[in-house]
Amino acid sequence: MNLHKHLLISLSIFLIVISLGAYAYYKVEGWSLLDSFYFVVITITTIGYGDFVPQTVTGKVFTMFFSFFGIAMAFYFLSILSSNLFKKHLGQKVGQIKKEVQREEEVKEETEKIIKSVIKPKSKKK
Repeated sequence: MNLHKHLLISLSIFLIVISLGAYAYYKVEGWSLLDSFYFVVITITTIGYGDFVPQTVTGKVFTMFFSFFGIAMAFYFLSILSSNLFKKHLGQKVGQIKKEVQREEEVKEETEKIIKSVIKPKSKKK
């Protein structure tokens, strides 16, 4: 699968996980949607300020399972993103190195031509 397509699919799944988690907290804990999204992001990024804490048994159980899945999805998405960026950067560097090597070869060829043209006339004089 194309890395770009893989990135889009993982981003979509990641956003769905965040949205479903926020909706669950909205329904179970009775928080506002903003507070629910905030809690989800703070949880899956492992920041965990502690300003919001599930109060219901259902919310606590959901948080235990959601944390594992949400954190795993966040790390997976970040790994795909960083891999994509690394490969793009690596491709640029390889292209740059190829251009430099080509320039060096051209300079070497021109230098050899100049040396041969200078050496040949001198050897003919002898």
